[in-house]
Amino acid sequence: MIISHNNSNIYLSWREDGTKHSSTIPFRPYFFVEETSKEPPTYQPSKYITREIEYERGDWVNLEGTRLKKVYAEMPEDLRNLKNTFSRTYEADVPYTYRYCVDRLEEIKEYDMRKWYWDMEWQQGGEHHDKITTIVMYDNYDEDYYQWVWFPKRMNEHKLILSHDKLFENKKRRTDSTLRVFDTEKDMLENFMGTMMVKDPDMLIAWFGNWADLPKLFSRCAFYDIDPSIISPLGVVDGIKVKDGKVRFTKEENGYHATAQPIRGRITLNLDMAFERQWNDAQKGTLPSLSLDYVSTALFGEGKSKETKFEDANEFYRRGWLEDTQAYLKYALIDVELLVKIDETNFCSEAILSLQRLLIAPFDACFFASNMGSIYFMRNAWWKAPTGEKPKFKVCDKCNHKNPNEKTLRECKKCGVSLSYSGAMIYNPTDEGTNGLHYNVAAFDFAGLYPSMIIARNISFETLTEEPTLFSADLNTPQNLQPVAEDYEKDMRYFKTDKLGLLPRSLIDLKELRGEYKKYMKEARKAGDKEAVVKWNNNQMAVKRLMASFYGILAFKGFGWANVDLAASITASAREAIRKAAFTAREMEG
Repeated sequence: MIISHNNSNIYLSWREDGTKHSSTIPFRPYFFVEETSKEPPTYQPSKYITREIEYERGDWVNLEGTRLKKVYAEMPEDLRNLKNTFSRTYEADVPYTYRYCVDRLEEIKEYDMRKWYWDMEWQQGGEHHDKITTIVMYDNYDEDYYQWVWFPKRMNEHKLILSHDKLFENKKRRTDSTLRVFDTEKDMLENFMGTMMVKDPDMLIAWFGNWADLPKLFSRCAFYDIDPSIISPLGVVDGIKVKDGKVRFTKEENGYHATAQPIRGRITLNLDMAFERQWNDAQKGTLPSLSLDYVSTALFGEGKSKETKFEDANEFYRRGWLEDTQAYLKYALIDVELLVKIDETNFCSEAILSLQRLLIAPFDACFFASNMGSIYFMRNAWWKAPTGEKPKFKVCDKCNHKNPNEKTLRECKKCGVSLSYSGAMIYNPTDEGTNGLHYNVAAFDFAGLYPSMIIARNISFETLTEEPTLFSADLNTPQNLQPVAEDYEKDMRYFKTDKLGLLPRSLIDLKELRGEYKKYMKEARKAGDKEAVVKWNNNQMAVKRLMASFYGILAFKGFGWANVDLAASITASAREAIRKAAFTAREMEG
């Protein structure tokens, strides 16, 4: 489902039996403050605008049980300014579309999205430097490739079409192709965007598209004073400004973030990022390159085609468009065919859509742990989390010195103590005396080590207590397999035992759900139903990613749901479990 917005309206788009439907729903943006907070009547989103503030009382509370009230803004973009009116706020950092999904959306139904796989080439050097020369697109509903190209002077279009038809004559998915030849770049761009408006795809998939292709498309549109906002169902493209009839594009220098959704009402996906994430999840090692040529060669033994008369690649990019047109067009087409093949064999986009359905959230919420975890927690917690704020300093837990908030700073500048909590085991075979050749080696693995620790110790926000209990974690548990020193001091954290907390309860529910999906996957594999195997595998992987996100957000300082004590308790419990297993194994030697 496409979940977007324009002003104070939520835009939803979906398909039923291939037919597209949409709905625009008014939804008021808000956050929470403590009930005793003062109630200023107005706020100023800008120097010349004053707007009224509305308050609503209800049964909302924070983790400590303090009652809260809602504060309504008129526009979503006003929230950042409005929250500064209050000294302490809750959930004021929740994006507008996320807020709607948590409050109102109960389900995202499964359907086949209309996907456009696309790529562009532009001239490098020469008279037409930076001009887009050709655009290629594959439409999964049409099962067809389309190519747009322009030339400074009209060439033999009939001859081009005939040769173009031979490019994919041996490709299994190939049915027909459409080549559209134009006299100017401007005409080509207008036709491409017009086709997008007519075919109305749900998702645009490219390789590094947010960084390269989209910014290039929009900058060339701005050059010709073409407003590319026409390709947005909501008429909004981030970075496009129209003033006095002149189109400006403000994102040309740096492009968009990989997960950004700049075209309101259409999903954009960087396939490179989706593929890399899936590759890493499969623990296949680090990819030395994310270039399309390298990835496609690694997967299929075939890279980007450059069968051309030019021996030098740079010469081909600079001159191929006009001097070796057939090879140039084929090169561009092969790029898009590789995109289709990578996605359809690895189900990269479908895996993210499975996670979207599980989260019941906007597409862009399905990439980072902070987004995934916070949406799940907001749905299931009985309290409201404080608004996240990026910390100005790294405060030392030992001496309270305020260190600069620099990523590379690891130790307190005043006392030298580490500014982060202890993580996983640091295992050194030389220190442990285990280096060398060993026979009759047995190996074992913990099934979901961190989730298991959360469940076993009932580690959660609301279960943390100062009263000693059986469920405890020693944050000073060593990161090695050495006996503790004589002067060793424990640093304990305790957790209540009377009731399951939010974190363990959520993990238990999700583990059961994942087990159910795995069962369906096995049944589908036994029945030979490949499509069902893929579907249920995507679903169980979506659950796994969501579960993994829980730990990640706990350690994310400055985030509303972060809690370093919980994160440190989880890693400490894991170290304790590993040490106990290792010591038990040593006792069994001989």
